[in-house]
Amino acid sequence: MSAFRKIFEDKKNYYNIITAIFIGILLLLLTSSFYKKEEGQEKEDIQDKIFQEPSYELNLETRLEEILSKVVGVGSVDVMITLENGKELVTKDNSTNENSTTNEKALNGDERQIVSNKGQTETVKIKGDEPLVLKELSPKIEGVLIVAKGGGNVDTKNSLIKATNALLGVEVHKIEVLEMK
Repeated sequence: MSAFRKIFEDKKNYYNIITAIFIGILLLLLTSSFYKKEEGQEKEDIQDKIFQEPSYELNLETRLEEILSKVVGVGSVDVMITLENGKELVTKDNSTNENSTTNEKALNGDERQIVSNKGQTETVKIKGDEPLVLKELSPKIEGVLIVAKGGGNVDTKNSLIKATNALLGVEVHKIEVLEMK
């Protein structure tokens, strides 16, 4: 105890210790806020990490080009697919809802009903901050452009449209076939 008093009797030591404690607390606050993520940000980070590999749309385009180039009357093929949105992860969420109804009567005979609803949703997590993913929803295809040698022939054009419709489930009016130079 006397050693502790000796340290604090000297004002220089006292100020050094107080400064060190203040710097330590400041560092703890800065690092914890630096690593803290906003609630909606964590889902976006995980989706970005999962889907930054070769894109869904690029894979579809490549596979469609390969198969359509094998159709009779078609030479080389270039395909462009546009998507309505990106892939979406559906996560498991725990929800709590609280509903209450209060009926009040005034002395003059007036009646009033008060309804209040409170709800809270929390994403179920596995392995730290990683949410539990129930399913992945593929993006909806907005349209398909096919540029093909032989695409000027009506029969070939119809074959390419029918094949694309069957493979991707895209409405026929959203598929365009053009002839390649």
